[in-house]
Amino acid sequence: MSVDQHGYIGVVGDQPFQTDFHSLLQEVRDRFSPQTLTLVHSVYIYGSIATGKAVAGRSDLDLTLILNKAPSKHDSDLIESKRRNFEIANPIVSKVDFGIGFLEDIVSVDASLAWRYWLKHHCRCIAGEDLAEDIPLFRPSRSLALEVNGDFEQVLGKYHRLLLVSRPASNNGRLVREASRKLIRSTNMLRKDRDIDWPDTLEEHVARFQGLFPDHRDELQYFFQQAREPVAEPEYFAGRLEAFVGWMSGVLHNRAQ
Repeated sequence: MSVDQHGYIGVVGDQPFQTDFHSLLQEVRDRFSPQTLTLVHSVYIYGSIATGKAVAGRSDLDLTLILNKAPSKHDSDLIESKRRNFEIANPIVSKVDFGIGFLEDIVSVDASLAWRYWLKHHCRCIAGEDLAEDIPLFRPSRSLALEVNGDFEQVLGKYHRLLLVSRPASNNGRLVREASRKLIRSTNMLRKDRDIDWPDTLEEHVARFQGLFPDHRDELQYFFQQAREPVAEPEYFAGRLEAFVGWMSGVLHNRAQ
């Protein structure tokens, strides 16, 4: 993500969506808007479709749903069923991902900086009230990077466990890809306090990391390859994931001393 002349992190912008995806986005509005699902407060799109760089038939549809309250099991099952059906019915995207957030985490006095940063700088509202309008722009900082990815050990630990459990092989590629992307983006926490840049794409994160830790460039390059084409054997990948997370945790711990 670029940094503007005033030192603020850039935003996605409001450029027109690609024509290929107009009907898809209208269907999202019809199926998942607050008028259709009362639990939903607002719907946001992020990723390649939001930035106008998507490729029909290859790109994902990445959505964030902000809910008015925590869902019941019935609500969660309903949303997941709608997601699966929507994905099957729309081969113009390779898959449909939902990120779920809660209104309280964004508007309360103890609002999550991670969620506020996410909505302000990475998302475009396509249904409901746009919460990002009242959120100020953020500047690059190590504290923000820690807020955004401070859960990396917990999240990647979950992926590690899932990859070691017997499951349909068709799920392994998705898990490998998602874990690789999370790990790469989490390396932004290794920045120094004085750094004023802010990487956005996976390529920018990799280049930044390799400049800081050239001795570990091949390790991160492996995860970059898996983020693009996830073909690794689950057990082998899980081992490399665990080792890298352990190394990174050690670096962060030493810096905190």
